[in-house]
Amino acid sequence: MPNFIDNPSSDINFLESGQKVNVMMGYMLDDGNIEWIKMHSLYVSEWSADDSSATITAVDILKYLDEKYYKGIYYEDGISLYDLAVLVLTDAGLNEDEYCIDSYMKKVYVHNPLPNVTHKEALQIIANAGRCIMDYDRNGKIRIRVAFKPTYDTTSNGETYFSNAPTIDNLTEKNQYATCEQNFWKADGKKLFVPTDHHQDTGYISASISDENGKFDANPMLTRTLEAKYKAYGIMINFSGNLPKKIVIRTYADDVLNNTLTITSGIEQATEINYDFPEYDRLEIEFPETEPNSRIHIDYLSLGAETSYSLEYDDLYSTPVGTQLEKIKNVKVARYIYGKSSTKEDLLSETISYTGENQLYYLNEACYGYEVSINNAQNGQSVNIISSGAYYVEVAFLGIEVGDNVEVIIKGYKYNIATSYYSQTINNRGSEKEWQNPLISADDHCQEVAKWLADYFASGIEYELDYRGEPAIDCGDVIGQENKYDPDLKTIVEQSQITFKSGVLGGGLRTRRKEYVARTKNRLVS
Repeated sequence: MPNFIDNPSSDINFLESGQKVNVMMGYMLDDGNIEWIKMHSLYVSEWSADDSSATITAVDILKYLDEKYYKGIYYEDGISLYDLAVLVLTDAGLNEDEYCIDSYMKKVYVHNPLPNVTHKEALQIIANAGRCIMDYDRNGKIRIRVAFKPTYDTTSNGETYFSNAPTIDNLTEKNQYATCEQNFWKADGKKLFVPTDHHQDTGYISASISDENGKFDANPMLTRTLEAKYKAYGIMINFSGNLPKKIVIRTYADDVLNNTLTITSGIEQATEINYDFPEYDRLEIEFPETEPNSRIHIDYLSLGAETSYSLEYDDLYSTPVGTQLEKIKNVKVARYIYGKSSTKEDLLSETISYTGENQLYYLNEACYGYEVSINNAQNGQSVNIISSGAYYVEVAFLGIEVGDNVEVIIKGYKYNIATSYYSQTINNRGSEKEWQNPLISADDHCQEVAKWLADYFASGIEYELDYRGEPAIDCGDVIGQENKYDPDLKTIVEQSQITFKSGVLGGGLRTRRKEYVARTKNRLVS
């Protein structure tokens, strides 16, 4: 029987290695229409076929980023991780529309050179130095995106002298003062007299007072500014006193307005706003209207969870398998401090047969201050440095004929590199985990990364799930996972598999329990 691949009219013969292929999955809806979901945008690697079936293996673009990035240098004034990633991606031949880097990376500066590694390894080093993950999205873009809960600051456009807006970040009991607002307080001993100097924990109290129609001259507004963009489902606001009649919520990403939500009903003392907000790094909550002659009083403001998606028992084909991983007692993160040397050294000496092209030399240690010469140079022969970095020198020759043998000598200085460690405790017992990233030099940067890693290692519980398959789930997603012992369990998807066999959709997931330790005052917690 002839093989399917030998059939000249077969579609399989139109495939080529490196050819871009979009993987789509279609769902037939109740009305008979098919909803298509884009799963991946990949590149054909290899394929095989017989008369009844074909197997096509495709890979993402990261598979091809295996050439060396050797242009790392020491940045005296620092460089943002964003700009450093762009340098690597551009050197790899990618265009701006082929990648997406989180703008948070513009805030993190480093000095140390990237080592001589492949482009994809360099990008992974950069991503991890910024507490980010690198992946490849469904549209074929390389992504470097934030993988931590951002800190935040809450401010207002005006509050009374006895207001204390920062306390609304915490779900604690707030005190209330007796003020001249309409129907605000009773003489029941529960309200305090307004002090002239020191005030107690009162939450947010707007400076503006509404008129007889409940309108403000300047609408009270709270602004929550986040360290990095965050995806939240819903908002919780606890009011005290008279309730607003209208709330306007705006979200921004990189100073660009991306959503406006207006609420005029369902406003209660404890108002839970169930809404799937887009990713944002600034949130504005404005109150245009309330009861007549009233201020806006808020005791608590909380952003919602990262996800509204929940994987339930009915979605599973079998009981999840949980694995307790090795406990980590503490994670130790290294930082590398570069210093200059006072000793010039012979770095490299090599005899070459000149080909007429520039010569590129790679170094094993980080160096600077290069000098290049030709040993026993003849009259008119010279060599010049065209470009250089911490791990390479590119030279051009003058006055040398093609085929001539010349001995090239490179001298320079080796950086003195001191190593320091910061250790973050995770558990009372377990092993020590050491983590290295050559870009880290600053102490505060080292501590941030150590705490980020500690959050990851804190739980140490992984789950394997055999389930009905969900094409919308991506690796790196945070999902709710039904658990009879923990109804609010959140996990991170680390591996995802979708199968379609005999007309049945199925899949497998490997997830890791997500656990955050509230080490700072204003830190988001799911």
